[in-house]
Amino acid sequence: MVSVVARIKKIRRAIVKKMPDPVYYPYRYFQIYGRVGNLAQPKRYSEKIFYRMRHPLPIFGMLADKVAVRDYIAEAVGEQYLVPAFFSCGQVTRETFDALPDTFVMKANHSAGQTRIVLDKKSEDLDALARLANGWLKSDFSIRQREKHYQQIPRKIIFEEALLGATGEPPDDYKFNVFNSGGTGEPFVFVQYVHDRFKDMTQDFYLADGSPAPFSFRGLKPSGKPLPQVHGLDEMMHISKKLAEPFGFLRVDCYYHAGRVYVGELTVTPGAGMYALSPPHWDEMLGDRFRWPETAGRGR
Repeated sequence: MVSVVARIKKIRRAIVKKMPDPVYYPYRYFQIYGRVGNLAQPKRYSEKIFYRMRHPLPIFGMLADKVAVRDYIAEAVGEQYLVPAFFSCGQVTRETFDALPDTFVMKANHSAGQTRIVLDKKSEDLDALARLANGWLKSDFSIRQREKHYQQIPRKIIFEEALLGATGEPPDDYKFNVFNSGGTGEPFVFVQYVHDRFKDMTQDFYLADGSPAPFSFRGLKPSGKPLPQVHGLDEMMHISKKLAEPFGFLRVDCYYHAGRVYVGELTVTPGAGMYALSPPHWDEMLGDRFRWPETAGRGR
């Protein structure tokens, strides 16, 4: 029997889903932050992310497209930073896997989180794997949290080389959050270091010099450890600034694997606006570093 609480939640989800945009975004913002946001003339970091969700620049769809963004990365910083890809397609069948090695990564290009690491395709139900991929292709990721730039992406499945360690685990994430304020100085950058993301995930925050950041995103579990000083850290910082240069803000997700730096993806609306900063005054401080009004291609 469905409980009263479950029924209420279902009704509330249905109501939220039908909300028009002018109601939905302020409601969602208040639900997350407990305050009314200035979403028409945003000042805070969170408000600017919400504005991007509703009013994306045309280029944002390309940046979020895991297939199309490869051209931007190659042109801006070089093909050597691309994770090797086997191919992409708009439909997956059992026969699709014949052209792949035993180990690979399967991703939807038009969403976040729709990723499957295949360690040995011989031990997989390939029909089920194809159904999973085609289910991703049918899903409209843009309606989940109304990140409208995902609407622009032609849906595909991309198959990439699996960057795995000796124990079969993927490399840690180094997420470079780059803010360009519009002045002549250096961008403001903080790094989210994500460890063990498919097990007991932790996230720690550091400033550009590697010192602990005086803020974090609410609700994330830290490890409390120093930022690992891998050889590619300076290189990751350099290419992240280069990739973010045309924008007021961009998050660049990097990996360091087998002595090489790779760019995993680019993100324009991290967490669909759900990352609340702690302490909260950093929401304003990061907003001040986030160039506005937003025009891609404008110099710092």
